Amino acid sequence: MDSFFTWPDRRMRYECRGCGACCKGLGIGLDATAGQLVQLVAKRPQLAAFVRRRGDAVTAFNPRDRCWFLADDGLCRIEVDDGRAAKPASCRLFPFNRVFRIGRYTVVDYNSVICPLTVGDGGISHAEIAAEIATITDPTIVGTPLAARDPDAEGRALVDTERAIADAVFGAPGDLAIAWAAQADAAAQGRERETATAAFTAILGAPWQLPSLPTLTACSWLTPSLRFNELYGPRQYAPRSAMAPVLARMWLAWLGFAALGEQLAGRALGLQELTTLWSEQAPLMHAVARWSEAPSLKPGPIELPGVDPQHVVRTLAQAFIDNRKARRPLGALVAAMPGDPTIRVTALKTAEAILRAGFAGR
Repeated sequence: MDSFFTWPDRRMRYECRGCGACCKGLGIGLDATAGQLVQLVAKRPQLAAFVRRRGDAVTAFNPRDRCWFLADDGLCRIEVDDGRAAKPASCRLFPFNRVFRIGRYTVVDYNSVICPLTVGDGGISHAEIAAEIATITDPTIVGTPLAARDPDAEGRALVDTERAIADAVFGAPGDLAIAWAAQADAAAQGRERETATAAFTAILGAPWQLPSLPTLTACSWLTPSLRFNELYGPRQYAPRSAMAPVLARMWLAWLGFAALGEQLAGRALGLQELTTLWSEQAPLMHAVARWSEAPSLKPGPIELPGVDPQHVVRTLAQAFIDNRKARRPLGALVAAMPGDPTIRVTALKTAEAILRAGFAGR
């Protein structure tokens, strides 16, 4: 119970069809503390020339965008020659190789950008991954620490809260009401949808829409993973203690962008597409999430983009400064922005740091 897995037990699966997507990085992580580096170099002495250290981690460098051991048929030559147990530790875990520690708690996440994961019966079990993690001793591979003032307390809060949300979402995939109620006040859903519609209409000229059931279901499977990455990722739109309502509204905005994406594609969106969509649209999702709040900035130097057509970002930044007394909501300030939807979208994405600063005191 001290571990939290961001996917449902035995439901995420993949078939290694030799696509080699996971072998296209610029290095491989080795369980050096368990002697894996010594074993690999003993059998392949040429590898010693390409070993490097990145912080506490030991990796083997690849001079091009593919692993030394990726054969032309898409298979791993180490696994073919020596068996799966001989593969580098990070490769054995992939795509469930994002292992984090916070106090005595462990969070196990997966890579839904690179690996073509699908959802179905007979998938990877939590027990299998836990057993694999137990064989790896290098903390740089299975012990990435999450920043926390009180690790055990924060770890317990994270695991308890996010596990409850995951259980609700996984228990009813594709059910908007249940997913929203697990993350925020159930009674507020109607009001928040109206706010999202107002934001989408002002920014894009089109209302917020719910995606199709297949796309919404795929969003459900991804929700716990993307929530975790937003909470502990580098963006930090708000302190984690204040992030719950913001994150729930961002999630709702994500569904709206997913609906637009599937209209362009003419089909339901998959896990990889939806993950990338979250990452790309996060600045806009944050703007939608803050639509009814009043941003403000203190007068002083502001980092502005080098390219700012029509000075839209500069104008928005000045509006934040002028808003210290007026306290107008973000929606009113965005509605006053000049330009068509493409100008507004690019300006809001470019102004991500300004928006973050404008709400930093909240």
